[in-house]
Amino acid sequence: MSLIPPVGRSIDAVRRQNLSSVVSVLHRDGATTRSQITRATGLARSSVASLVEELESAGIVTQRFDDHLGAKGRPSASVAATDRYLGVGVNTDVDGVHVAFVSLDGRVVDEAHAASSDVPTPEEAAALVGELLQQLRQRHGDAVVVGLCAAIPGRVTKDKTFVLNAPHLRWRNAPFAQLLQDATGFPSVLAFDSQVGLHAETLWGAARGADDIVSFYGGPGGIGAAAMVDGHILDGRSGSAARLGHVTVANDGPTCICGSVGCLTTVVSQHQLASVFGARDGSLQRIRDAIRADPSAAFERFLVRQADYLGVALRAATFAYDPQLILLGGFFGVLLDHGREHLERAVSANLMSSSEPPVLKTPALGEQQLVIGAGAVAFSAFITDPMRRERVGATL
Repeated sequence: MSLIPPVGRSIDAVRRQNLSSVVSVLHRDGATTRSQITRATGLARSSVASLVEELESAGIVTQRFDDHLGAKGRPSASVAATDRYLGVGVNTDVDGVHVAFVSLDGRVVDEAHAASSDVPTPEEAAALVGELLQQLRQRHGDAVVVGLCAAIPGRVTKDKTFVLNAPHLRWRNAPFAQLLQDATGFPSVLAFDSQVGLHAETLWGAARGADDIVSFYGGPGGIGAAAMVDGHILDGRSGSAARLGHVTVANDGPTCICGSVGCLTTVVSQHQLASVFGARDGSLQRIRDAIRADPSAAFERFLVRQADYLGVALRAATFAYDPQLILLGGFFGVLLDHGREHLERAVSANLMSSSEPPVLKTPALGEQQLVIGAGAVAFSAFITDPMRRERVGATL
């Protein structure tokens, strides 16, 4: 591939695009070789060598030349992202906030949590993020922040600046991006947590290589869901696509905050699991420990009933989106552990399709999927122009 620019494009613009192409490969694939970058980008080998050297000089990547020789007698160079440039991934929920430094290739370099005894207000949550980020900054004094993104358990505006409605947080029309910028000093954006969690899994987790996916995430504040169809995560007119927590699964169930009766989120929750099994702090690990400690018939019937409700929602999602894969994150992983056969029957029975039923998996990134996904969003501008001099965040 030639570096000669097309008509109307400058050499600088072409080089910026080529640098972005190289960084995109490292973002998606992690540590790799220059020859693999050459194949992935279609650029000439000499051009890739020059681009990698420029990125290395800026501290964005590091190279290592292995001792063994390549096919043509040249040393084989491996290229990996450094921890010099980091995205900030934030997740806010009813029980507090989680802040992480995330590398270009999706690794959590460091993280910090702050619990909240009451549901935090937007102002309180932003202040907690600022305190946690200061702790991380003190431990990584040479790092450069490239952006900050907060994963929100609710819907956000298309420009990623306001929380439209996060029901369990009781936030409406909250200017949370500006509050975060005021608290941290870094320009900030917002994203729906289920969507960024799915995005992270497609890049580095259980959904890598899949194009048709439904993702359920059960957190302490409720249920979120996202759907990818033909490689595109659905958003909808107001960002409300795939609201699968509000599928009706119990006609005799309680009234939901959305006004309907028997929504999934009203009958299946982390709070209910914790209450039934006596997990006082409500954590997933405590819930799992409690289930193992008391495998009584009554508790087993409760888990089966919970799996019944979830099965109805999975079946509805299967008909609506025709996924090849369904991810069950957060507390849904507990139900998958104890009711896999039951849930698999729910998505395979009487399907009006000749295709195989969707595979059910838990996220490979575990409870970090939301901050990793938010960190990936934080890198968006950096990937587009990795050598931009007026970097979003200065050296910490």
